[in-house]
Formats: sequence, structure tokens, C-alpha cells
Amino acid sequence: MKPEFLHKAMAYSTTDPWFFTEFSFLAIFGIFLIFYAIFIQKNTWRKVYIIAFSLFFYYKSSGPFLGLFALMILSDYLFALLIQKKNGVVKQILLWISLSYSLSFLLYFKYANFFIQNCNELMGTSFTNQDLFLPIGISFYTFQSISYLVDVYRNEIPASKNIGDYAFYMTFFPHLVAGPIVRAKDFLPQIIAPQIINLALYKESLLRIITGLLKKLFVADYLGKYVDLVHQTPSGFSGGENLLAMYAYSFQIYFDFSGYSDIAIGLALMLGYRLKENFDNPYLAKNITEFWRKWHISLSNWLRDYVYIPLGGNRKGVFHTYIFLMTTMFIGGLWHGANWRFVFWGLAHGLALALHKLWKQIFPSSKRTWYSSLFGTLFTFHFVGLCWILFRAHSFESAFVSIGQIAYNTEWLNFTGFWISRSSVAYLLVIAAFIVFFPEKLKEKCFKLLLRLPAITWIIWIAIALQIVVQFKDDIVQPFIYFQF
Repeated sequence: MKPEFLHKAMAYSTTDPWFFTEFSFLAIFGIFLIFYAIFIQKNTWRKVYIIAFSLFFYYKSSGPFLGLFALMILSDYLFALLIQKKNGVVKQILLWISLSYSLSFLLYFKYANFFIQNCNELMGTSFTNQDLFLPIGISFYTFQSISYLVDVYRNEIPASKNIGDYAFYMTFFPHLVAGPIVRAKDFLPQIIAPQIINLALYKESLLRIITGLLKKLFVADYLGKYVDLVHQTPSGFSGGENLLAMYAYSFQIYFDFSGYSDIAIGLALMLGYRLKENFDNPYLAKNITEFWRKWHISLSNWLRDYVYIPLGGNRKGVFHTYIFLMTTMFIGGLWHGANWRFVFWGLAHGLALALHKLWKQIFPSSKRTWYSSLFGTLFTFHFVGLCWILFRAHSFESAFVSIGQIAYNTEWLNFTGFWISRSSVAYLLVIAAFIVFFPEKLKEKCFKLLLRLPAITWIIWIAIALQIVVQFKDDIVQPFIYFQF
């Protein structure tokens, strides 16, 4: 019995990753917390314990690729120490070598077959695709690696002298596989002086975890079933059904990814560390620029600080500013996936950002009224939603079929039939829309009110929330959407 249990515990699956919504993870995390209480007052052992669990967590999803990850951590640590000691051209060369080394893993595993396919099509070659597995979280921890090395180069932070601290920053399991993308300057100081864990912190962490589980298992996964159905054959569904699938996917990807971020922030808080917010009511944005300040904030800020501003930002004239915006969003699109659909998605957002900047230059003093704000929010939401079709579709052809159905084959009867035949999906769309478009200030008040409730009431509402999760979740929990990136 014991050898079998040990074998199961040490087994890993690259096709079925271990993630936060697995009850097996929540059970093992509960055991982890029991022993964590022993080390909580001894910071060195506390760090060692968390690093060990984080490495185990990553191993359960990526197996032998854990060695690759450890190699990157070691190289970053050594390169940063060298970069800090040097000046001038030598310092620049070391930076480029270190960045090239970190990026080489991402470029190979994520983009090798993409380059091979395009080379074959453009050059008429016949190179064979490689049988490659994309290590879980490689896009996220590569960007963390780059930000650390660049910040050391810029003298914004000192290179970590303790490899344990840097390993902690890189491997910390709540943000390891799908973000948020954490900056060393924000997180390394917390490793030395973690937050004091008290009842208020525990209540906040539990609220974030339960909220994240409900978002993922109750809303995102259920809407995802309808989205999958429509995108299998979009031509077989009416324009109204394709439009509702667009809304459903817009809500699905938001509740899925923000749900992951909520769970990650909650788990980190439970251990005494605070991760920055990754979403700020993005669908309430009144324009596309505001949307990108509110959506996947850690990636938006990363692209701004390490791509857009180094290229020149808005310091080299209007024309170059537009080029830099397009270039930045091209990289943002390609980061999401090795497919031209993601590149096109990124360029569409880049063009929208450029047009919004041009609009602000032409009409710099236009006053915002309630109806212009409402129009801006609705227009931005629908533009983002249409772009999400490219993100979700299996191909350009199926994406344009779906958009064509929406444009030319939508009738009011489509919605009546949908409400009758798919009432559960319709109700959930209404619930999702209500949550998404609920005023920001009222959301904050509700959040603070929940945190002030007596501890005894928490047992009741947590039990209710868990019952909802158990009742409505699928037998097979879908991986978080951003795991594939």
C-alpha cells in the first residue's frame, strides 16, 4: 500500500497538469500548511520548505523539465552577479548573453515548430516538425527572469547574493505556472520580511481562494462547454448563437484567468506574501488604452517597461510611437501562442491603441459625459470580444466564419430560441454580465463588508460556496486557459 501511494504521489503528467482546482492539490496543500506552522517563525527553514514544495508542484506538471527550470535559475543568479560587477560594453555583452540564454529555452520549446512550418511554406523546404512539449509556465518564468536581469543591469535592484532567495522568487508556486508575472523588486523584500499572518490576512486569503474557485469551476468551465460546441463548427450555428458564444468566451477567459489570479493571490497571502493584482474590472474600461491598464496588468506593465519604453515609447515622435505600439503588441500576441492568429490578435489591439492615441491628439479636450462613457465601455467590450474570436477559434477560417455569421446571419429569433433551448447557459451569461459590469466602488464595499463579518459566519458561507463548486463542477476539471501559454 505504501509503495503504491508513494508512486502515485511522485507520478507526473505533462498532459494532465496538477493545478489549484484539483481537490488532491487542496488536500495536499492542507497538509503542507500543518507543517508550515512549524517553520513559520524560522525564516530560513520557511524558505527551504516553500521552495521544496514549489519544486514538487512544478515536477507534478512538467516532470524532467524541472531540471531545465533549475538550470535557468542558477544561470540567472550567476549572470546577475557578474552584470552587477561590470561596467560599459562588458556589462552590455553580459546582459545580452544572459537574455539570449533565458530566451533560448522559450524560443525552442514554444516556437521551433512555428518557425519550421513557416520556413517550409515560404522557402519550399521540407523540415520535419519536432515532437516538443511546452513546459508549463515557461512563458511566465522566462519573463520574470528577463525583468530581473534587466533591473539588475539598470541598477534598479541589487543582484541577489543568496541563491535561495532568488530560487524562492522564481519557484514560488502560487504564481509559477500562470502568473501574475512578479517583479523581483516587489517580491524579494518580502522574502526577507514576510507579512505577519493573522486572522484578517487569513480571511482575505480565504475570500480570494473561494472567489477564484467559484469563478473557474462555476462560471468559466460551464460557459466553456457552450463555447467549445459553437467553435467546433461555427457555420452550423446562427449569427445570434455565434454572438452569444463571443460573449460566453469573453466571460469565460476573464473568469478563468482572473479566477486563477485570485487563487494565486489567496494562496500567497495564506503563506504571508502579497502578489500584485492582475485584473481591475477590465470590461468596465471606457477605451482600449484603459482596458490594457486593467487586463493582465502584470503582462501589460512588463511589455510597457521592457519593450515599449526601451524602443523609445513616445519620446521619438508620433509616427515612431505608433510603430512602437504595434511592435509591442505584436510581441504580446506572439507571447500568447506560436500561431498567426495570436499575432493578428496582438496587431489588432496595437492598431486600436494607436487609433485611440490619435483620437486623443485630435480631440485633446473632449469632455466625458455619462453617455459617452457608456458608449465607450460598450464599444471597447465588443471590440475586445470580436478579437477574442481570433484567440479562441481553431483557425483563421473558422474565426472569420464565426464573425461572418454574426454580421450577416443574426436575427432576434436566434436569442428567443437560445433562451428556451439553453436556459442554463442564458442564466449564467446574465449572472456573469451582472458581476462583470457591477460598479467598481460597490464591489469594493462588498469585499470590505465580507471581510468584516464575524469568523463564525465565514464557516457558513464557505460551506455554501464549496457546495456550489461540488454541485456544478464537471467531473473533469478543465485546465486554466493560460496554462497553454
